[in-house]
Amino acid sequence: MNFRNSAFIAIALTASVAPAAEAVWPNNSASNLSVFAAVQRFRIYADHCSVEVPQLRPQFESLMERLNSRIQGISQGLLASDAFKGMKEKPVPAAIVAALQDSFDDVKHNFERLDAVSTCPKTLHDLGEMDDESLKSGLTEVLTAVRNMIQMLEKQNGSQALPDKPLQR
Repeated sequence: MNFRNSAFIAIALTASVAPAAEAVWPNNSASNLSVFAAVQRFRIYADHCSVEVPQLRPQFESLMERLNSRIQGISQGLLASDAFKGMKEKPVPAAIVAALQDSFDDVKHNFERLDAVSTCPKTLHDLGEMDDESLKSGLTEVLTAVRNMIQMLEKQNGSQALPDKPLQR
């Protein structure tokens, strides 16, 4: 399985949403990228719905602040666990960032094709009802996918040292 497919599966498994086009993707650590992706996966709804149904903008902005805060808090416990403790120091290869970006772009495109007037109010409600267990599960899946992609790349390269060259897009 290649990295783009792995990233797509990781995104799809977590009912991902795409980030805003102008978002700056971190590549300094696997943990930062994973937490960023977990937050940004909801950003597509907020951004698209805020433009298409402007009266929902304040509610989506508030929702994104709450989701960000909750995910940041949940990430602290997960990143301290044995399963993910090494991810804070692990640089992210550009191929993984690019794979995640491509997957998010696909999801964004698909979401934008939906009727915003009917989809956005339901999306706002559903995201607002997400409990911490759901957020933890989604973040765990993203962390696991990023960790596994890094391990696969390391195996392919035959080394533990990964290039940390920034993504050139």
